[in-house]
Amino acid sequence: MATDFPIDPEFGRFIQGMKDEEGEPQQDAMAEGEEGVEVDIDLLDTEIEELPDGSAIVHEVDNGPLDDEEFYKNLADDIDMFDLGGIALKYIEMVEIDREARKNRDKQYEEGLRRTGMGNDAPGGANFQGASKVVHPVMAEACVDFAARAIKEMFPPDGPTRTKILGDMTPDKVATSERKRDFMNWQLTEQIEEFRDEQEQMLTQLPLGGSQYVKMYYDEEKHRPCCEFLPIDNCLLPFAAGNFYTAQRVTEQQDITDMEYKRRIRSGLYRDIKFIRATMEPEATQAEKANNKIEGIKNEENQDGLRRMYHIYTWLELEDDPITKGALAPYILMIDEYETEVVGLYRNWEEDDETMTKLDWIIEFKFIPWRGAYAIGLPHLIGGLSAALTGALRALLDSAHINNAATLLKLKGAKISGQSQNVEVTQVAEIEGAPGVDDIRKLAMPMPFNPPSEVLFKLLGWITDSAKGVVTTSEEKIADITSQAPVGTTQALIEQGAAVYSSIHARLHESQGRMLKVLGRINRWYLDDMRLGEVVRDLDIKREDFERNTDIIPVSDPHIFSETQRMAQTQAVMAMMEKYPQYFKQEAVLQRFLKQIKVPQVNELMKDVPAPEKQDAANENVAMTVGQTASAYPEQDHLGHIQAHLDYAKDPIFGSNPLVAPVFLPKVMSHIREHLALWYLNRMNGYVAQSLNRKPDEYKLLDDPVPLDRLYGAASQLVMDDSEKTFSKMLPVVQQMNQMLQQFKPKPELTPDGQVLLQTSMAETERRKARDAAEMALKGKDLDAKTALGQQKLELQSAKDKEELELQMAIAVGDNETRERIETARLAKDVAEMRHREANPPMPTQPGGKDGNQ
Repeated sequence: MATDFPIDPEFGRFIQGMKDEEGEPQQDAMAEGEEGVEVDIDLLDTEIEELPDGSAIVHEVDNGPLDDEEFYKNLADDIDMFDLGGIALKYIEMVEIDREARKNRDKQYEEGLRRTGMGNDAPGGANFQGASKVVHPVMAEACVDFAARAIKEMFPPDGPTRTKILGDMTPDKVATSERKRDFMNWQLTEQIEEFRDEQEQMLTQLPLGGSQYVKMYYDEEKHRPCCEFLPIDNCLLPFAAGNFYTAQRVTEQQDITDMEYKRRIRSGLYRDIKFIRATMEPEATQAEKANNKIEGIKNEENQDGLRRMYHIYTWLELEDDPITKGALAPYILMIDEYETEVVGLYRNWEEDDETMTKLDWIIEFKFIPWRGAYAIGLPHLIGGLSAALTGALRALLDSAHINNAATLLKLKGAKISGQSQNVEVTQVAEIEGAPGVDDIRKLAMPMPFNPPSEVLFKLLGWITDSAKGVVTTSEEKIADITSQAPVGTTQALIEQGAAVYSSIHARLHESQGRMLKVLGRINRWYLDDMRLGEVVRDLDIKREDFERNTDIIPVSDPHIFSETQRMAQTQAVMAMMEKYPQYFKQEAVLQRFLKQIKVPQVNELMKDVPAPEKQDAANENVAMTVGQTASAYPEQDHLGHIQAHLDYAKDPIFGSNPLVAPVFLPKVMSHIREHLALWYLNRMNGYVAQSLNRKPDEYKLLDDPVPLDRLYGAASQLVMDDSEKTFSKMLPVVQQMNQMLQQFKPKPELTPDGQVLLQTSMAETERRKARDAAEMALKGKDLDAKTALGQQKLELQSAKDKEELELQMAIAVGDNETRERIETARLAKDVAEMRHREANPPMPTQPGGKDGNQ
């Protein structure tokens, strides 16, 4: 491990302070009114805040140890050795008290590691030879499942950061945030090569420890930030602590080699002291011992000279500190336990911070928060159930093993009877029997062990379900629904099934955000000294970009915690787009869906949509002929463009050509509409600007107090007069284009109801034809006359049926023009028949005639 704290006093960028002739700081001389030394403001890192009146405030940016090493130096070199010795003894005693206070807590973590079964030392079960040592996998399965899901959301392949701009979104803010996002994603995926590995270690241990920690620091030898997983058994809090970030002290326990210890002294992180090489290995924690069994490693001798160091983040009252002068302030205290010496003491706040707010270098990750500073994990939640599952599983396997083993009692053949034998499981024991016994069934008897219990087997299943219910995941609920279930139902089941995990995921998201802020501070302090790769040299990233880090947040979403939930949301969007296509960008929705199902190279599958480009009228005609769109711009000659498009459209070889018109006409009509709107807007603004004695390009709507409604009203009449003179000759051509466009429009498809109506009408027509044919066949007196009359009736009826069929189809497809034409013709026919009857009334019937009274 490299340097554990981002302060490097021997970095080599020391800036000599300004002093007067007597060697005193120049600041004191200036305070007495003496002439100071001129400083070029351009040489300082500054931040300029522009005020509304045009003036500006210049803020000096604190860039950490690179610019002011004196403030961030190791104070242990300037404090009395006797005082340092007292501080060391006091805090070593406090550390031992803190370790003893949570001894049982460390025991729970150790037991959780053992309950995974990977160290072959899980407690419980029988002790006879051949007894089962199997361990139920519920604990290990929950840890692996949780870590796999969490790292997928927190650390995607493209990087764990994204942008979120607060307040007004200006181009400057957007450009800065995007540079920072790209740079930090490169840092966390390539520059800090151990970041993902350390984070995954933390996530696998988080369910077992309840709380785990990750440390960010700068390594001056690697010239880059570094990340280190800090397990909970190496991080000590006081008994009275209620929160990690507000605890009065946080102790980081480190076991470093003799070589690393010397390197830290050379780098200046630790002060140079005379020390003895450690020969005895520091006492490992209980959790570390259990983990060593899982990894299968063992340290026989302390060959590397391991020694224990304590980095204590605490508050001190130091009279020897010229800045605080005895006031309570946050410091980082570094103590060598083996030598009982303070080797490092650093101020833990930024130089320009008058509140002396403590800086965080260690980030806490919580599983399930509880009452105190430590969170709880799986050993607390399902530790008892895991033990019961392992015991029940071992009992079932032992019972099956015993019943299948040849455990017998046999007669020895002696005359002695009544003796007793102690028979071990899987052994064959001899016993004496009466002479003359020759039946083997009378000589040996199997031991009467109970078979595996069915009740115990069912109980094992019930306990398994109970244990998994605490750490259940969303996918376990999806199996309970069908593919026809509504999207809302699926989403509700996912959220219900993953209620526990979703809350943990939100806490991980918040901790990841803290980590990004620490990395942003390291970048602000050390960016100029970092070793950057070829990939990021074109980003033009600066230290000042990291002055504020609220625009960089984790890429994880606290509201979405699984791919299943994300896919359900995407399917819901797809369904809504089919129902309301006018409200969605189809290409964007399809791209999101394809990315969601992990289709590679999505851009290769999507059609290329060229960006709008300003063109002349001829190129626009060509583009619209081949199906591309054209855009109008305010500064164009709209009348010239419209005339060129109309001439092209009415030409029989080009725009009116049946090969061109179906594609060209819809595009050009929409494009001409844009030119008309922009022509109107330019004329209106031109007349209003003329009334205000301004140039059209200098006219702004909100800058003038003159009532603009009245001006626009007067300008409107002028614009209408202009339009009538300008476009009167163009309107006939536009009308012809519209009529031609209607001809090329595809006929609307029949709806299902229209298709049923069409089939019914055709069937009715066929039935009527068959009925008429049957009537003609029955009447055979005057065959020719009847045939002629029948043919006439058939033609009339066929015409009526055809007209009726045409009317029904028009109604089905919504063709109002055809429907009105048929109904108008019928109405005219009815009126003609009524007038004919009024002009030719029927003759009255004669008395005694055929129709008269007899």
